[in-house]
Amino acid sequence: MRRLERTGVAMAMAAAVGVITIGACSKQVSGTAEVNQTDLAAYSTEISASRAAAAQRAVGGACTALRTANTSSVRAFNDYINASNDRGRNDPDANAKADVAVTTLHDNAHNVEVTVTNEVSTDIATPLRAYRDDTNGLADTLAQRAPTDTLNTAIDKFNATKDVALAACQGH
Repeated sequence: MRRLERTGVAMAMAAAVGVITIGACSKQVSGTAEVNQTDLAAYSTEISASRAAAAQRAVGGACTALRTANTSSVRAFNDYINASNDRGRNDPDANAKADVAVTTLHDNAHNVEVTVTNEVSTDIATPLRAYRDDTNGLADTLAQRAPTDTLNTAIDKFNATKDVALAACQGH
């Protein structure tokens, strides 16, 4: 028990020394705090420029992701179309290429999605999200091996959305 008592006394003394030290070091300054307007203006300008640069980088990254994803998606989907035109939709090679296209489309839709952050302006984010949605829609339609008319409708929708997204990213 004596050990616990000694530990308690030692801790109380250490706390008292800390309070005394803190109290002894504090010193008040008289006057009124004022904002340095020149520094504030410079800081505000720097923050605005930093945010604009971050937004520009985010848009550039999102648009680059769109272009990369679209090239890959179109290539994979066209490989399937060529195989199904050459050998028929039920050919094992056409089915394998359809599976690759489905995976590629879903992966590319995700790759675009993750680049659309809060820093990407709405005029770019909205068409990119529509591209993501219609890319996933095309992938799902192909995965179901939907009839040709249904697949063509999904292709037309994808192509229209793709064109809008690419136009929105023009210049970025």
